[in-house]
Amino acid sequence: MEFRQLKYFVVVAEELHFGRAAERLHLTQPALSKQIRRLEELLDLRLFHRTKHQVQLTQAGQVFLERARQLLEQAEQAVQLAKRTARGEVGQLAIGFTTSALHSVLPEMTQRFRDRYSSVELTMIELCTEAQVEALLKGEVDVGFLHPPIRHKLIQLHPLLAEEFVAVLPKNHPLQECDRIPVMALARESFILHPREQGPVLHDQFFSHCQQLGFQPHVVQEHGMHQTRVGLVAAGIGVTFVPESVQPLVPASVVCRPIEGSNLKLELAAAWRKDDSSPVLREFLKVVKESINQCF
Repeated sequence: MEFRQLKYFVVVAEELHFGRAAERLHLTQPALSKQIRRLEELLDLRLFHRTKHQVQLTQAGQVFLERARQLLEQAEQAVQLAKRTARGEVGQLAIGFTTSALHSVLPEMTQRFRDRYSSVELTMIELCTEAQVEALLKGEVDVGFLHPPIRHKLIQLHPLLAEEFVAVLPKNHPLQECDRIPVMALARESFILHPREQGPVLHDQFFSHCQQLGFQPHVVQEHGMHQTRVGLVAAGIGVTFVPESVQPLVPASVVCRPIEGSNLKLELAAAWRKDDSSPVLREFLKVVKESINQCF
């Protein structure tokens, strides 16, 4: 049984007239009558009582009409859902992000995407850069907002922004009087940094920069979360650094100051697998690129 035969049957049942039904279906009346006979033969039952002047549904035809309409409606819904899925309007998208992404470009991008594609289910997962790369390769996330450089042949990057760091000091620290803190002024400080395995490139650049200036940073603690590092600063354990975008979240128990004489910047990029052909990902990346073009 074909869906077109169900459609022919429903139209005839609605018109109860083969001529009018044939006109609606853009068929000849003999062709339509032939299709209905084939359907009845296939079902091994009569769907219509036919006379020269009248067409009526049989009792079996009345029951079949209700189910046929349901089947056609479900088939149309399936087609429309498939088309929406192919256009990236329906599905799921798992997004990995770092803290700085969440407090800079990511909220606006996800809101724009949700406004446009409200039927896509978004899953947001906070991960450090290295963990995002691993999750991307395993297919656990579809797109990441992370900090380059990333050198992996299967990962595609789209640069988003670069921001400077600010120093986070305990309240009443002598250096809070500076409008901008020279890096050398921090030479004798105790540092609270993120672990190297969570961002080896930036970690190594910081150490190299300090060594070029003539001192070795004294690291007293390492922690991956900005909030924890800032809390340790408030406790007087040392000083740390956060990206500019995170500065508004820093509590009043510490102070932030720009850094002078440092070329360290935190770059942010969108990342995805080169072999990922997901329509949802394709549409999300369009929104990402549109947002960046409008903001910068």
